[in-house]
Amino acid sequence: NQLRLYCRLAFNMSSSSMMGRITIASILLCTLWLTAYAGGGPEPDPGQIARAYVDARKASLAFPEIFANGQSHSDASLYAVQRQYVELLLKEEGLTVGGYKGGFIPKASVGGVLFAEGILKGTPTLKRSNFYNLLVEAEIAFQFCDTIEQPLADVAALQARTCNVFPAIELPDAALENLDDLLSDFSQLRQALVPTNMGVAKVLIGEAKNPQDLDLNRLDINVAHNGTKIGYREGASSTSDIWSRVLWVVNDFVIGRGYKIDAGHIIIPGALTGLHQGKPGQYNVDYGSLGAVEFRIEP
Repeated sequence: NQLRLYCRLAFNMSSSSMMGRITIASILLCTLWLTAYAGGGPEPDPGQIARAYVDARKASLAFPEIFANGQSHSDASLYAVQRQYVELLLKEEGLTVGGYKGGFIPKASVGGVLFAEGILKGTPTLKRSNFYNLLVEAEIAFQFCDTIEQPLADVAALQARTCNVFPAIELPDAALENLDDLLSDFSQLRQALVPTNMGVAKVLIGEAKNPQDLDLNRLDINVAHNGTKIGYREGASSTSDIWSRVLWVVNDFVIGRGYKIDAGHIIIPGALTGLHQGKPGQYNVDYGSLGAVEFRIEP
C-alpha cells in the first residue's frame, strides 16, 4: 500500500509542474515493481530502486518503503540497493566517504556509509525543517590515521590502529513514512533502513581524546534536552564491549563489503542511550572523561 501511494504520487507529479522533482526512473520503478507484485515476478534491479531513493531525497519525500512490506528479503538484496544508492550520492551530489556506521550489533548487525560533508564540529544549530524525521543518537566515534584494507585480527589490533576517539552525536534522517509502526517490528525496520543507508545525514563530533587514556566501556553518558535528562547510560553496569562492535564494522561491513578505511575516517558503532526524537531546543550531552558536545535544533 505504501508503494502504491508513492507510485500514485509519482504519476501525478509526472503530469504537473513538479515533474522535475520525480524522474522517469521513479515512474519506471513503480511500473516494474507493481507488475512484479501482481504477477509474482522478480524484484526490480537494485539500481532502479536506488534511483527512486535519490529522487525521493531530492524531493524531500519519504523513501518509498519497498522492503517494509511484510516479506523477508536477503541481506544481499538489501545491501545491493544500499551500495547503488551510496554510489549515486557520491557521483551526483559530489559527496565523499568520511567513515562508516554500525547498528543493532550484535543482535542483527548492520552498517552504512558516512559522508565527510555531514561530519560537523563545534556547537552547530540545525533546522529541523531540513530533515524529514530527525533523530538524535549518543555515540562514540573512532578515528583511524592510516589505511585499513584487510581484516583486523582482534580487538588488540583494532586498538593499535585507532588514533583518536570523540564524543559523537549522530543526527540521522529516518525518512520513512511509518517509522512509528516500524519501531515495533524490528525485522521490518532493519529491512527498511539497510537499503536507505541507515538514514545517514549528520554526525557531530567533539574534541579528540587518546583512546589509551579511557575505559570506553565504563563511560557514563547523559543526554539532556532543555536541561531535562532524556537518555542515560550507566557505564558501571554496562555489559557491552564497544570495541567488539567497532571490530564488526571494520571487518564485516567495511572490508567484508568491499570498502576500505582511509586515514581520517571515523566509525560510529551504534547508539548508546537509545533513539531520541530531534525536537527543537538545546541539547547537552555529557560523556564524563571523554568530554561533552552541545548543539541546538530550531524548527
